[in-house]
Order: sequence, then C-alpha cells, then structure tokens
Amino acid sequence: MRKYAVVFVHGLAKKPPPDKLEEIWRWGLERTDAPPPFDGINPGIDLDTKGVPGVFNYYADVFYGEDYEAEFDSYYEAERQVVIGTENLDEVAGDLAEPQPITEEERAFLVGMEAEMQAAAAASPPDPGIAADAPIARQPGELEIASWLPTPAKAFIIKKAAMEAYYFLFDKRYASPGGGKEYQVREELRNRLLADMTQALGNAEKLVLVTHSMGTMVAYDVLRNHPDCPPVDVLFTLGSPLGITEVQEQLRAPATKTIDFPARLRRWINVYDPLDPVCGLDPKLSNDYSPTEGRSVEDVRESNWGSWRHTITHYFAGKRFRGLFAEAIGADLP
Repeated sequence: MRKYAVVFVHGLAKKPPPDKLEEIWRWGLERTDAPPPFDGINPGIDLDTKGVPGVFNYYADVFYGEDYEAEFDSYYEAERQVVIGTENLDEVAGDLAEPQPITEEERAFLVGMEAEMQAAAAASPPDPGIAADAPIARQPGELEIASWLPTPAKAFIIKKAAMEAYYFLFDKRYASPGGGKEYQVREELRNRLLADMTQALGNAEKLVLVTHSMGTMVAYDVLRNHPDCPPVDVLFTLGSPLGITEVQEQLRAPATKTIDFPARLRRWINVYDPLDPVCGLDPKLSNDYSPTEGRSVEDVRESNWGSWRHTITHYFAGKRFRGLFAEAIGADLP
C-alpha cells in the first residue's frame, strides 16, 4: 500500500485514445526541455520512479465517440509553428452536436458562459501574425499546442467548451457520433470518476486529483455533491472555468446559498494563467468558494507561453505547479 495515488482528469475537446493521452500527460509532467519561461533548471516528475500509482480518468468518448486520431507527433511540441485554420476546425477539435436548450435557464447558461470566456479571450495578446509557410493543424494534438491561434479559432473552441459544460451540468442525454452509445452525461462522467478514485485508493492511503479545464468541474461536482465520494487529500485545478458565474450556479448544492469548499477535501490548489481564456475572466477561486472549517482555495499564478494558454502540457511545465505537486505526493525535486 502506497501513501499517495494520483487521478488525472482531462479537459475539453476531442482526444487521442486513453492510453495515449495518459502517455502524453505523463510526458508533459516529466519533461525538462520546456521553452521559456520554464527552461533552465526545471526538473520533471516521474510518478513511476517516485513510487506513486496513477490512474487516468477519461470521458472524451462520451462526446466524440471512439474515432481516435492516429498521429501524435504534434502533442510532443515539435519546434514548428502550427496554424489552426478556420476551414477544418471540426476535423481538428471534433464535431459536437449543437445543444437544444429547452428552458430559459439553459439558454441563459449557454449565452452567459460563452460570453465570459470570449471576453477573456479578447483580453489575450493579439495574434502575432501567421507565417505563410506554417503548417495547418490536422489533429487535436496540434490544437492543444498551436503556436498561432487566429481569433475565429479561439471563438470556435470557446463555443465548444460552453457546449460540453452545458451537456454535463444539465445532465443531458447525448449520443456519441458514429452510432455509438447514448449517455446521461453528468451521471456517466460522475460514475467514471468515482470508479477511478476507488481504483486509486485500492493502492494507496491518500488521493490526489489533478484536473484540467472541464475536468475541474467534474471533480468539484463529485467532491461537493456526490454522497459516495471518498476523501481527497489534495485537488489541483488547472485552467479551470470554476470562476464562471453560470458554472457556479449549476454546481452549488441545492440547500446552500453560496458555492463552497468541499468538506471531503483537505487542500485545494488552483493554478491559473490570467491569459488562459477558459479561466481568464475570473481565474482566482478563493474569493468565490467560501471556506469550510478554515480550509480555502489557494490560488497560484503560472504564466505559460504561446497564444493559446490553456494547454495542459504547458501548465505541467510550471515550476510553481511542479513544486506544489511534488509536495502533495511526498516527493523531492532535485
């Protein structure tokens, strides 16, 4: 029995198969060759050598089926500029069925969440220009690490983020493409995460959750609102939309007036880049989530690179994140 185990929860958009995506996330955590501002002395963290079991929670197939892409080189951030073209956004990011809201609350959620993220994207650095010979992205991996992201592409991805959040928070039934299964989205994502947490605790005494993007919403929902959730020692939220008012309204427990720190959680570390459009309008969570028994959210600023600051492997290269993560799993950094 180990002392700590880690459960990783991915974020929005179409993804590679589960085993490949886990490999990519671990590479992002282990790499030492990140560009500025994280170059130089920046030791990576290998969970296997630290003796820490890891479980990867996966749910992208609920939205996009199992038609995974077969090329992965772009995830490993080759030294080249990649353009996200407006003509192939569905091909790269995955095609998601347009929501059909049935209440005014649902319509207001879609409009409000997208508007908040679009406002944050507008505050990001201006597009520096696109080199004429820059290759066009063809796989979701290239979307994740795009060197150049034109404004229309940002708008498209943000719209998709709001759509995924809608299907989850309002627990809609959704049929994955290609004749796949039909899911009750919130119930399905909750159950998958609970199963992975149970599996991880079968090998360790304490649990650490590392969550990104929409995955932070799933983790918070399970921690705060599901009666079967086990205790969690540390929760990391990276690039989280949990600061968005419309999201908070749907995650607040029915009997409470405010959104709060989950009682089952010992420590919550929220890592943000203020230029990340998914969290940028309200990246700090400590002023939104009321303390529980003296425990409150710790907000940590980390500056990534590139014109799309939401990428998970960039967050994983952060020196402050790595130091806090090593502490959370009882590991030493060189």
